[in-house]
Amino acid sequence: FSLRNLCLFSHTNIHFSHNQLVSGLHTTCILGRRNGKRERVVSKLMKDSFAKGPWWTKPKIVMNSPIAPTLHPKNMFESAEEDFMSQVNAKSCSDLPVDIEDPYSREPKMCVLCPRQCVENIAPDYKNPKLLSQFVSPHTGRVYQSHITGLCSYMQAKVEAEIEKSRHAGFMSTRVIDPLYLQDPPLFNPNKPIKPNPY
Repeated sequence: FSLRNLCLFSHTNIHFSHNQLVSGLHTTCILGRRNGKRERVVSKLMKDSFAKGPWWTKPKIVMNSPIAPTLHPKNMFESAEEDFMSQVNAKSCSDLPVDIEDPYSREPKMCVLCPRQCVENIAPDYKNPKLLSQFVSPHTGRVYQSHITGLCSYMQAKVEAEIEKSRHAGFMSTRVIDPLYLQDPPLFNPNKPIKPNPY
């Protein structure tokens, strides 16, 4: 019974069992049963060759004997070289760099009224209008800001407080500067601020 016969007689009302179909489609003698996994038969010679690994691998070299030290020839000119180098070092001592301060280093910035800059401590005082007038604009009567005077925050606040105190005491005017103080040498240039305007 073949597949061709099955197709030819498919229009007839003939029922076939499962075993009959399997027996008709299969050509082996074992029908309707799953074949088990076959075990590969490997000879002992093949197993030994697999255990050895690939043919290009070689056994590791094991050091059994101690390593002998390499004998270098003794330098016959060692003393002459040492004398020559000592003479070179003695003559080149004058060309060695001298430890001096960096000539291009900038001086640390200090405000005009810093006590470290002056021998005598000149502290701003409300009774000294000549000093306080240096920090007041002759045109507007306003106090110059720190970016123009170059004072630190502590000294700037102290100068502003002393100027306000001097004005309340009547030593300074609130709008103009006393003409006696206009010819005094300036401590800074208002037209060239030390720092850019923060505003």
